[in-house]
Amino acid sequence: MSAAHAPDGRGRYFDGETASGREVALRFGAALEIRDGEQTLAEWRYAAIRMVDAAPAALRLKSLDAVELARLDVADRDSRARVEAACPNLGRTGLTAREVARIVFWSLLAAASVAFVAIDAAPRLADRIAPLVPEAMEARLGRTAATEVRAMFGGDGCREAKGVAALAGLARRLATAGELGRPVTVTVLRSGIPNAFALPGGRVYVLSALIDKAHDPDELGGVVAHELGHVAHRDGLRLMIADGGVAFLLSLLMGDVSGATPVIFMSRELVTSAHSREAEAQADAFAASALHRLGRPSAPLGAFLLRLTGEQSQSMMAYLASHPLTRDRLAALRADDAANDGPPLLDANAWAAVKAVCPGKPGGAD
Repeated sequence: MSAAHAPDGRGRYFDGETASGREVALRFGAALEIRDGEQTLAEWRYAAIRMVDAAPAALRLKSLDAVELARLDVADRDSRARVEAACPNLGRTGLTAREVARIVFWSLLAAASVAFVAIDAAPRLADRIAPLVPEAMEARLGRTAATEVRAMFGGDGCREAKGVAALAGLARRLATAGELGRPVTVTVLRSGIPNAFALPGGRVYVLSALIDKAHDPDELGGVVAHELGHVAHRDGLRLMIADGGVAFLLSLLMGDVSGATPVIFMSRELVTSAHSREAEAQADAFAASALHRLGRPSAPLGAFLLRLTGEQSQSMMAYLASHPLTRDRLAALRADDAANDGPPLLDANAWAAVKAVCPGKPGGAD
């Protein structure tokens, strides 16, 4: 290239269609010209150029007008300075046109799913589909849901080591007694609302206020065992399918379970969605069976739930909003109860550690 046509800068260009990049010359005219010799590969409007993540040594650029994966890396200091001076929106964040279109697309599908959910067939369809979902995909759903749940409650959970270990040991004993046959994790989140819930993929969450209100290990153990029952029957996945409708099903079919809008929305809904009577009865039966095999009674779970009915506010996130207590449930938990002849679910030291798992504000209040 002659001196008259010397480049204004240099970079490495990826066209978004092939894997390899190429060294290019940059000319700053009416638009940013990306050139290879005498050939103009692309012209990017300055107003459409955005900065994207890259290694610290390079300034990586994209254009809102270009192929979605097209990138330009600018490494030398002078070229970077020219780019930064010429591009008024370089560091601007926000949604691209394609991202807006994607959200609109999923929103329309979500709106269409309202009619689907209203049809009585949705729960039955969920019952048919849930067993067909591979456990690996359910685990990915669980990870996505866990991220959203942590965002809702403002943290990764309570981490007092002795309490975390004691609660994990309790969950393992109950899972083994119930012959769950899959790994589970139990996390305590700080909240003034007494609740517990299970996400897809064997993730059980207990809110600190519920631990505060439990009088003894049998009451808390009954709640944990009940949530393990939901894990055993994949009820969190069934709820996602039944309530998520068409948009969620399409996410499953396309394998997009880590960031699609319906998946994120349904992850948040799992915290407050109510299980069916049948799902609650099955989870109670699992809990009672596991407790009885350990020589512990199931009646304390019923007593705990009954006590909560008089204590809870009308919050949609309260335990009985998502786990409605019925006379049939209460009677089943009281019937054929095992004698209190087994070792305690937690000894005094472990119970004290669990009660102190969320140090800080009294009552675990937000």
